[in-house]
Amino acid sequence: MKIEEIRNSWRQLVAQKELKQVSELLRQSPEREKLMQRGRELCAHTFVFDHPWDMERCLTPHTMETMNWNQVFNDDEEWTFMLNRMDYWSALAKAALISQDTRYLDQAKDFLLNWIEQHPRIEPSLSTRTLDTGIRVVNMLECAMLLEASEKLSDEELTLILTSVENQLAYLKANYIEKYTLSNWGSIQTCGMIVCSAMMGKDPLQDEVYRWALEELETQMQIQIGMDGMLWEQSTMYHVEVLNNVLRVLDYAQFYPIPLTDEIREKAHAMTRALMHMMMPDHQIETFGDSDRVNAEDVMNKGAILFDDPQLRAMGSDHGDSDLLLNSGMPAWRKLQTLPKQTPKTLLYAGQDCGIVVRRSDFGRSAEWMMVLNGELGSGHGHSDNLHYSIIHQGLPFVIDPGRFTYREDHPVRVELKGMSAHNTVILDDQPGSVPDSSWTYQRFLRPLATLIRDTPEGLYWEGGVLTEQPQMTHIRKLIMLPQGCWVVCDEIFCEGGHTVVSRIQLDPQVEVSGNDSDWQLKQGTVKLNYHHEGLPVSVEQGPCSLRYNELQDHKIFASRGTMHGSLFQDELFYGEDFRLEPAEVVQPDRGKLPEEEVSAWRFVRGGESYTCGIFHQQLYRGKKILYCEGLPLHNQACLIIKKAGLKKLIRLK
Repeated sequence: MKIEEIRNSWRQLVAQKELKQVSELLRQSPEREKLMQRGRELCAHTFVFDHPWDMERCLTPHTMETMNWNQVFNDDEEWTFMLNRMDYWSALAKAALISQDTRYLDQAKDFLLNWIEQHPRIEPSLSTRTLDTGIRVVNMLECAMLLEASEKLSDEELTLILTSVENQLAYLKANYIEKYTLSNWGSIQTCGMIVCSAMMGKDPLQDEVYRWALEELETQMQIQIGMDGMLWEQSTMYHVEVLNNVLRVLDYAQFYPIPLTDEIREKAHAMTRALMHMMMPDHQIETFGDSDRVNAEDVMNKGAILFDDPQLRAMGSDHGDSDLLLNSGMPAWRKLQTLPKQTPKTLLYAGQDCGIVVRRSDFGRSAEWMMVLNGELGSGHGHSDNLHYSIIHQGLPFVIDPGRFTYREDHPVRVELKGMSAHNTVILDDQPGSVPDSSWTYQRFLRPLATLIRDTPEGLYWEGGVLTEQPQMTHIRKLIMLPQGCWVVCDEIFCEGGHTVVSRIQLDPQVEVSGNDSDWQLKQGTVKLNYHHEGLPVSVEQGPCSLRYNELQDHKIFASRGTMHGSLFQDELFYGEDFRLEPAEVVQPDRGKLPEEEVSAWRFVRGGESYTCGIFHQQLYRGKKILYCEGLPLHNQACLIIKKAGLKKLIRLK
């Protein structure tokens, strides 16, 4: 290693960031007090893991007088993994820049050297798990770069840090296993290896680890990321974890000659665009799969800067967050201020590979929004969430996914929150079609059927289904979403013989519920949403909900329970308080009104306008083929009839 060349490149990179101006902006940041608090806690060896993208958050402070890098708190080894990733070095760096107090950088240096002292050889242990090592090595070098620019490292200390990182990179390569090629573990490691190799001045043509990591990352991006831009693992949060690491590689490639292919850059851009559509109206992500409810504006900002994308800029924040300022400095912050904004025009995200569909009324903060799922299982981060839907009305979450809570194998809530009973779907005979049997594995998993999507400016039609084996159930779910804030969800359940049935709808913990029987009122703050159920009797139950790792609370669940024989048809209807709901009729000339087992027809009325939704449950195989609804002739499997100013318009959805 050529120490002077590394020093010079680091000093140039730090100089480009213009840390004096960064310090001024951090002092004006709304994050200032929290950053200073974290800095003071870390100087007292007190650890709180509350960064938005911490994979396993822990808000409970834990203190170690003497550092033990294999210490476990909360009976959760994930705490130890978080400790050894060293992401918290940045809190110390920010506190130092805000206060100009050198004790924060001294503490960061102490953590670095202490870890190295306790790990003279890199051997398998809780503190050297490969995923965390891939994250730690970058944090070590970025911390060392700031220490070097602040003239806080001797040649001996810098050599010690570089040698340790070199050994850790060799350890990662030696312990890389086949499954990492398909896992976020692998892509996070290879990104770390690439960044560290570049920062250490390695030649990708000569250095074996560097060359291999570049080739492996290209393979990972090819097979982990679908054409729809989503990570295959069925978790928005881990999609972001991979994306953040790839974006960091792209960021460093602006300074170091990292030979990246166009495909890696294009896939990263597609991942950022997919995340843009996953964002709820308040710019947080839904707790889909193993995810926390986290604001994603910082990722939008990074993507906007790297890809010159005005749509990503529109979904980001108007001020650079503290991570952007520390990591990319004033050039990135200035570019963020000058990039134009363009509100995205595509209101539908239809993930053909991931099975995720998101439709919104607009990109405003008070939008109507819906996510529907029917993808493959994905990795161990995937949940039993086929046919699940989440609903946001006027910008506020009403129907949700209740999250993950923990990865502890000994905690029953982990498996419960992964199961079908924690999602908005149907179970027969208390025998779920998908059964998780541990934190990461399944006893069995149902078979998703093909999904049909028809989107028009007037509304979305979605249809999907699943097959289960024990019992042999076919469950078809059909829904219509109107951008005015109305939803029709129809369930068609088929299974030979008699069965008990339970269908659940998970509500946001902030939702207040009133009503009874078939008609209910949901309220969050001043926003109200009506709910009507047509089918088996409904009651309100309680269940566990975790919007962030290690945070558990109760929430309300609508549960409809009863029995069926052969088949069952149920309707769930949600609509804003400015609408009233009426049953509608579909008439066949020679038979009259069609029964509910053949068609669901509902009319949403607001003032002088109405929206009639019709969803058919079987083929029209007898009688005349022409039908009438709201006085209009039709022949279809799903339709919307809009009446305004005395005029009627028929929209065929299927």
